[in-house]
Amino acid sequence: MDTPMSAASTIAGSRTPSAFFTSRAPSINNEDFETVDESRRKATFDLENCAGSCPDKKQGLDDNIVGWDGPDDPECPRNWTPLKKVLMVLTTSGMILSVSFGSSVFAPAETVAADQFGVPLIVMQLTVALWILGFFAGPVFFGPLSEIFGHLTPFWLATAGMAVFQLPIALGENVRTVLICRFFAGVFGSGVMAIVSGMYYELYEPIPRGVALGLSAICINLGATIAPVVGSYLTYDASWRWTAWTTLIIVGALSFIGTFTVRETSSRMILRHKASRLRFETRNWALHSQSEETRVDFHDILHRYLTKPIRMFVTEPILIIITLYLTLVYGTLYLSFQAFPIAFQQRGWPVTISSLPFIAVILGILSAWTACSVFSLTWYKERSLRTKGPAMPEWRLPPMILGGLLLPPSLLWFAWSGNVHWISQVLAMYFIGLTLMLIFISGISYIVDVYQIHANSAMSIHIIVRSLISSPFPLFATIMVSLHVIRDGELSGS
Repeated sequence: MDTPMSAASTIAGSRTPSAFFTSRAPSINNEDFETVDESRRKATFDLENCAGSCPDKKQGLDDNIVGWDGPDDPECPRNWTPLKKVLMVLTTSGMILSVSFGSSVFAPAETVAADQFGVPLIVMQLTVALWILGFFAGPVFFGPLSEIFGHLTPFWLATAGMAVFQLPIALGENVRTVLICRFFAGVFGSGVMAIVSGMYYELYEPIPRGVALGLSAICINLGATIAPVVGSYLTYDASWRWTAWTTLIIVGALSFIGTFTVRETSSRMILRHKASRLRFETRNWALHSQSEETRVDFHDILHRYLTKPIRMFVTEPILIIITLYLTLVYGTLYLSFQAFPIAFQQRGWPVTISSLPFIAVILGILSAWTACSVFSLTWYKERSLRTKGPAMPEWRLPPMILGGLLLPPSLLWFAWSGNVHWISQVLAMYFIGLTLMLIFISGISYIVDVYQIHANSAMSIHIIVRSLISSPFPLFATIMVSLHVIRDGELSGS
């Protein structure tokens, strides 16, 4: 029997819709966008085996349409060598980590920078909030455009933009420069987050995809967890400006590596390039890819593609529910990043030492990725191989259920152990990191599995909503601690 959750997977065209969706057609199945079934029928591409786009007279396709040269075509991303895939995943996940790192590395410098510029602390706390708010503005452009122009160009544009805006942050002589450029760095950085999930969908089949998506998901939060530790030592041993220089160095190093490891993964663009190459090799100027038969002009980009994430969100109940839940988790994470050092500073710890307990959160995040990877390679794999047909996206969710059950007790544990030995709060931080990431990894994997070739647009609106709602969370921490809300457990108990 179809449940509302399982019915959501029909949006991707893999099943017959249940009654839950019979009242309307999913937003991505309208006249503007082909369903996955339609794409496969027209043989644009079949990402699960790279076979669907091979021109075949039995399918009634034009002989001049260029597709994959069979299921083992080496140009298809699914057929790349394991080493090539792994290097690309490591590089792109590292870029996500650098975006996340940049978002919170300034947090330990807020007090020092506020004193230097002569402004209240709440003003400098906007540096973190505005970077996260920048995540609201970027994905609405980068996600849909990556589905039109391919993944590689928007990815490097986003990376370059984030790197460039580190310079005025590091050299800025007034608060306005620092705040505005932190916002725009977040705008461009969000483009990396919006694009990478679609890359991994085209690289991997469902079972290994869960491991790759898990790595990218933990990097979203791992960088933000490492950053306060690094930022505190940079600020007090060097200068707060080195928070921006360090971010720039990390992005630059990863960009250099990426020039050798990151390749175009969009099947649409790969087949277009292949058709262009074959036209010159064969002198058959009629050769073209399926996607080239559809003209895309500025009006289409503006009214169809850039509004696609918004239309998906307002018409897809499952996307709304998962996004709102992950938004709460994401906001809790950033609120915790502000609250954790304060809790240990209240014990009399120096600023630099008070950031070291974040190591427990890092270990929790890594443990969550390990657990989700083992889950994907055991229970999920066994069930997928046993079932005829595509795997259900809901099979990604058991770790989320476990994390959802354990997160509230973990928050209560941290909040109520402020007056006992410090190791108790450190252990609580480990479980907070673990449970938050169990939820986050499962949620991201679920969204990608449901929306498949539309994953970038789905992730774009997810990041937009998540960032818009979560951006004020870092501003609450100091006020809540001063009111004993976090310390006395009222937040965790709510």
